[in-house]
Parts: sequence; structure tokens; C-alpha cells
Amino acid sequence: MSTDKRIRAAMANCTKGEATRMVLPAEIRALDLDTLADVVGWRDAKAPDKAVLLVPGDEEPVGIALRAAANPVGATAMCALCRTTHGPGGTSLFSAPRGRGGDSVGTYVCSDLGCARHITVQKATAALRPAPGLSVEERRAGLRERAAAFAAQVTAPR
Repeated sequence: MSTDKRIRAAMANCTKGEATRMVLPAEIRALDLDTLADVVGWRDAKAPDKAVLLVPGDEEPVGIALRAAANPVGATAMCALCRTTHGPGGTSLFSAPRGRGGDSVGTYVCSDLGCARHITVQKATAALRPAPGLSVEERRAGLRERAAAFAAQVTAPR
């Protein structure tokens, strides 16, 4: 099965039609899902309020459809997944629908969904400050754990 089809099949909180209409960037299509070790996220280029978080799973990755709030956070804030602190505009509230009942789960995440890149920053900058005192591998493991917990919260039966 192609990467496109596997990602669309992995979408846990949207309809097949929504998954089919989802725009997959070229770099996402090039991923090897069999060796996916990092959380990957992207925003839809045609609809920037829509986004996807792809979380490595035991067998297959889990895809979570997200919707971004209209305005990013206007103050310094920390991403709940990678624990990187960003300057104003660097984090946004994303919500994930939990089925057709209208329930959703929300959390603050890097506005660009670049958590996997942000955890590799070695030295803090004015715009990006990773969690201090942790190695990149510890940050990577923490990101995977928190993203898996978020995905489990979104997909948990009600």
C-alpha cells in the first residue's frame, strides 16, 4: 500500500471522505512509515486552519485531524507536546474532533507543527527554547509519549 493510502487509512478521527480530501505535502509522501520514529505534523496548504498530526504506533501510525484556532497565542507559551517554549505566535490552540457528537479535545501545539524539528535545537534562541537539561533523545521520547497520550485521548471511547 502506498504511503498516501496508509496515512489516509490511519486517520482516526475523521471520515473517509475527509481523509481523501486531505492534502499531503511532498515531504510527507516521501516518509517511510515502516521506520517512522518521530511525531510528524503539517498544516493543509489549501486550508491553513486544518492540520494533521501523525503519531508513531505499535503497528501503524495514528493520524489525528486537527483544527487550529483563528489566532495563535499572542504571548510566550509552551507547546504541550514537545515542551518547547515559543515567542508570541509560536503556539496555537489545536482541537481534535472525537466523532460526530461534537466533542473535541484541544491542546496548545507549535503553530507550524514542527515539534520533531524543535526538539533537536541544541541552544535556545529568542524564538525557540527547548526544555532545558534534557538530551535530544530524552526530548524525542517525551514528545512521542505525550503525542501518543493525546492521540489516545482523542480516540478513546466515550
